[in-house]
Amino acid sequence: MQIETSPKVSGNRFFCPFLCKGKTASAWLGFNSPQKHSECFPGRCPHRSYSNSAAEGSRRRDKRASSSPGCVHSDFPLPTLCLFPPLEGRRASSRPELRLGQQAGRERCGHRGGAHGDIKADKKNLGRYCGQLGSTTGNHPGRKKFVSQGNRMHLEFHSDFSNEDNGTVIPYRGFLAYYQAVDLDECDPNNAAEDNEEPRCQHICHNYVGGYFCSCRPGYQLQSDHHSCKVECSSELYTEASGYLSSPEYPQPYPEDLRCNYSIRLEKGLSIILKFLKPFEIDDHQQVHCPYDQLKIQAQGREIGEFCGKESPGSIETKSNEVDILFLTDESGFSRGWKIHYTSEKIRCPQPVPLDQFTVIRDLQPVYRYQDYFVVSCKTGYNLMKGSQKLLSFTAVCQADGTWHQSMPRCEIVNCDNPAELTNGVFRYVNKPANNNYQSVIEYQCNEPYYHIVTRGGGGRFTCSPEGTWVDEAGQARIPVCLPVCGKPVKPVAEIQRILGGKQANRGSFPWQALTGIHGRGGGALLGDRWILTAAHTILPKASGGNNISLDQLAEEANIFLGHTDVEELHKMGNHPVRRIFIHPDYDPKDEHNFNGDIALLELKHPVTLGPAVLPICLPDTTNTTFYMDGHMGYVSGFGVEKNFLSNHLKYVNLPAVSREKCQSWLDSKSGQMPMVFSENMFCAGFLTVKRDTCQGDSGSVFTVLDSGSGRWVATGIVSWGIGCAQGYGFYTKILNYVDWIKEIIREDRL
Repeated sequence: MQIETSPKVSGNRFFCPFLCKGKTASAWLGFNSPQKHSECFPGRCPHRSYSNSAAEGSRRRDKRASSSPGCVHSDFPLPTLCLFPPLEGRRASSRPELRLGQQAGRERCGHRGGAHGDIKADKKNLGRYCGQLGSTTGNHPGRKKFVSQGNRMHLEFHSDFSNEDNGTVIPYRGFLAYYQAVDLDECDPNNAAEDNEEPRCQHICHNYVGGYFCSCRPGYQLQSDHHSCKVECSSELYTEASGYLSSPEYPQPYPEDLRCNYSIRLEKGLSIILKFLKPFEIDDHQQVHCPYDQLKIQAQGREIGEFCGKESPGSIETKSNEVDILFLTDESGFSRGWKIHYTSEKIRCPQPVPLDQFTVIRDLQPVYRYQDYFVVSCKTGYNLMKGSQKLLSFTAVCQADGTWHQSMPRCEIVNCDNPAELTNGVFRYVNKPANNNYQSVIEYQCNEPYYHIVTRGGGGRFTCSPEGTWVDEAGQARIPVCLPVCGKPVKPVAEIQRILGGKQANRGSFPWQALTGIHGRGGGALLGDRWILTAAHTILPKASGGNNISLDQLAEEANIFLGHTDVEELHKMGNHPVRRIFIHPDYDPKDEHNFNGDIALLELKHPVTLGPAVLPICLPDTTNTTFYMDGHMGYVSGFGVEKNFLSNHLKYVNLPAVSREKCQSWLDSKSGQMPMVFSENMFCAGFLTVKRDTCQGDSGSVFTVLDSGSGRWVATGIVSWGIGCAQGYGFYTKILNYVDWIKEIIREDRL
């Protein structure tokens, strides 16, 4: 404690002011029973000191804990005026508190100048006290506690010049008071200063020992006066997935002159949904839209709307992860404002819509959101197309901006392109209109009657498949082939029992006939569409010994003519070049007396086109030996010698087959010292008495018979050798014995 001023003495009184340091402190004063003088320093009032317990009041203690009490008392002479030293609180926000112990005085306080005490604080007189405890007269404070609202309290003690009562000297002992400084709760509205009608803090007051401080509610900022609060909402940021935001003071009227900006920022791919709660109330005008206060909502710079009035916007799906809410107000108004509950969900992408009726969206969902995807396919027979590009698959993913990462494709009907051309055949469209689209049907046909169709498991009908290929009934994509029809001449020769001499053949009667030119003129027969069957000796003549010329060279030099009965016309039609020559390994060109194996095959470089004048001959059935029975008639055609001149026109002759016994007997009769070999691979035909035979130039031509079972002409022999012309039997290579060799070379599947 410290004495603010010296005690002031005025007549018979003294004045003791108590001062607690700190402008918000308060004093506490209480009276108690008389104490021993030793508790306080003895002496006269102006020289009073403080006891040790008072000195201990300098120690700091918890809030509201009193300092160690000090004491004042009135061991005084007469007359006396005591001014007690000022009370100074050791805590910055303490207040003096004084308790009077025992006071003796006259019956009526201040009566005729009697001793009494006055207590004053906060510009108020807290009371005048005198008398004794329990006295019916006077005014003793008892154990009453006096508390100041400020940090000053005044105790004035008055005494007169007498201590007698009705002539009796009474030893008045005065008073003993205890004082204490306590903390003042400035935040208590009852403790507000008298001259300050407003609360110490506009919003929230926080008391602490020795003082207080102010703070503001959320959304407000404490101003420089440390008392008032102003809305601060210019940069409110929300990053949680959901939450609430509202105008200041909602649902109470919002403050004036606001410039609020509430920003919601969520991760990409989320869409913010705003739901306005009730009440919704923003100043408006009946005739002008939002002239006073405005609530503006923007999403990534795109303005969603401007709102005011009392009609709630309800729920707004922003389709954005960034939303700004701007709230602007003027200087007046009493509207209650607004409140928003915002939530978020993955952003939605537009519902996928097929571009055509053939598009199929697998597992179509009612809603697609960020990172969802859909898969597109087409109905059977349609291709996924993006522009001109054919897609094998298609998947679209919903992006963070609410768009699909690629646009919807279209489905285009499968097109099988033009069907493959059929060699020696055609195709026709079965369905109308004719096109190459999915499920279109075509039918292959060969050029009849010269070719017949051969398929590989299915028929001649092909359908455009979903894979874009033409397939037959068995699902095979390989188109059929047109194989030559053999042994079916358009103008077959009429079978006559006997024909005297050779006859000129009509065109188309022997369409398999070939004219060869290798070592002179020779004949041959067409097998299939690219093979010529002939005698080996027309390629490697006897007595030549082979001439050391390779077969490849002979093939280059060979001339083959087909399709006419006139030699001159044949030459005009052109040569069919030979690719390869095959001679049977049993043929020996050095042995002039042995024509065994006299058979050869020439492969043409290009297949010939069959028609009425060009058709192949058939090979015999290896199980049918009736063709070689004695007397079985056959036909031989050729461009050979007639009357010692080469014929310019195709001639033919019919001859009977002769039994081996007759042939051998006649041959034995004609052979000299070097008989000709008549092997099992040969047969003979002809007449002994009638001059009808093959001759030079006919070599290589075939002996043909009509197979009554199939109605086809069959080559049973090849003109090989003889003794003279029309002077007996002629000898032929027996084709039946070489069928396997022929088929092995020319591939049976091509016959």
